[in-house]
Amino acid sequence: MLHLRDNGVRTIFGYQGSSVSHLIDSLHKIKELMYVQNNHEQASAFSANAYSQISGGLGVALSCSGPGATNLVTGIANAYFDSIPCVFITGQVGLAGIKSHPLIRQHGFQETNIVSIVKPITKFAVTIMNPEEIRFNLEKALYLAQEGRPGSVLIDIPHDVQTADINPQTLSNFFASADYKNLATCYDDIDYKIVNEIYQLLTNAKRPVLLLGGGSSHLKGTGLIERFISKCHIPVVASLKGLDIFSHHHECYSGFIGAYGNRYANFCVACSDVLLVLGSRLDTMQTGPDIKQFARNSKIIRVDIDIHELKRIDRNKFDIHCDVSMFMEKMVKNAGKDQFFAKQWLQLIDTWKRKYPSGIQENSGYVNPNEIISALDDYLTENAIICCDVGLNQMYVAQSIRLNGKRSLLSSGGHGAMGYSLPAAIGAYFVSMDRQIISIVGDGGIQINSQELHTIVKEKIPVKIIIMNNSSLGMIRSYQEKALEGRTYGSVDGFSSPDYHKIADAYGLRYFKIASMSDFKDNAFELATIEPCIFEVLLDPHPQINPGPAYKRPVEDQFPLIDREEYQQIMNLI
Repeated sequence: MLHLRDNGVRTIFGYQGSSVSHLIDSLHKIKELMYVQNNHEQASAFSANAYSQISGGLGVALSCSGPGATNLVTGIANAYFDSIPCVFITGQVGLAGIKSHPLIRQHGFQETNIVSIVKPITKFAVTIMNPEEIRFNLEKALYLAQEGRPGSVLIDIPHDVQTADINPQTLSNFFASADYKNLATCYDDIDYKIVNEIYQLLTNAKRPVLLLGGGSSHLKGTGLIERFISKCHIPVVASLKGLDIFSHHHECYSGFIGAYGNRYANFCVACSDVLLVLGSRLDTMQTGPDIKQFARNSKIIRVDIDIHELKRIDRNKFDIHCDVSMFMEKMVKNAGKDQFFAKQWLQLIDTWKRKYPSGIQENSGYVNPNEIISALDDYLTENAIICCDVGLNQMYVAQSIRLNGKRSLLSSGGHGAMGYSLPAAIGAYFVSMDRQIISIVGDGGIQINSQELHTIVKEKIPVKIIIMNNSSLGMIRSYQEKALEGRTYGSVDGFSSPDYHKIADAYGLRYFKIASMSDFKDNAFELATIEPCIFEVLLDPHPQINPGPAYKRPVEDQFPLIDREEYQQIMNLI
């Protein structure tokens, strides 16, 4: 525990159990460490994810063996896929209770081989079979969680190993070992000739675009992107995980890309002739199912810390294997006093922004979810933290939220885990207790970790919970209506919600029903109060999203389809 403290950890999330009780007891002996008990281990894992993302350091969650350990798995996967440095510590049965033969299903009570379960979704996972191995493996785990492309690690500690007496100073040191030397990250040496060639490509391009992915999150607050854009005024677009890096109020910000992205942002990428991609793996939600149709006539330059991601797509003009910050430092230095301004290109994109806004257009008599999200801008503090869940609520946020480069947007990206938002808000709070925190969640996602409402009340966390209630699993329903002839098993038939007003009363939370924009405006001042509360936003029970993916079409040709002649005229730019 002292080692975690010395690595900057101040809060650890978890749930008590007999096989981990000694570790939790040890926490209370270190005054700099705080232990926060959630009401489910999955929530502890998500809280640790968010804690890491907001702090810029390690997130830590712990649980007991067996069901406690397996309940962490979703959060472990989330950290792995979204490159979040998290340490997961599980208790284990005593050494004598660990099964000795692979064909034995279980020996000790609540014994589970959690290491074998999580190996595919961790950078490192180990059971400590000897107390003398703890220092080496803990140092290795903390190093690997943060080294190169960050991710999740797991340390599994048997009950009797936890209680053993050790002298940390006499134990093996990972950093003095051959393992450490062999694990040292090697990146390509970025030759200034290559950097200059890339800069010249951007300078000479008619329609250059910069795409920010989640791997460029470390650029936030460094000023590197802003300095680069001040030299070369080119459009900046973002993936879901790159949305909060660059100010949406900047004239060069050109939107959110992908299947549910802003239509104008997708046109921007589709028509580009040079696309500089910083830290994005270009998954199918961004590119569409056919990568050959994505930015199809563009020279694609990818910068990524993960060489395997670079090798996955063979579409590039340049593959730069390095840390994005290192690359941008050289790009900014290379720019010097030279400047270029893609003025006509930016003016065209501005025309598209006005012509193709995101959001439901027709008046259904219900609250327009994009309008609600857009209106939040007037009530968010300069450094607010917005946590969204997975589903249509996440896409409404991505399409319409206004971020300024200081606000943070947390969501489950690659894993797409419902139930993320509420525990993420808890994790974020314990990093920055003075920042406004908003949790936006659907009526499906809120029910997956609704027990965390008690954690919020117990810990007096002033999070504002906005439930986007469309009486269904909206994203799934939308797909079923298009692809399954309207059969909505599970998303509507078999799905229901409790009375959220009564839920709020049960937990002692204030509740506000939002059935119109005037309801929202009348109660929006509550977003600035210091008490937790729930806003239930009543949406159309036949959820729509505009724009959204169109079956078997390039990602920029979104539903509802625009006039075919109009679309072709835009594509003629390519």
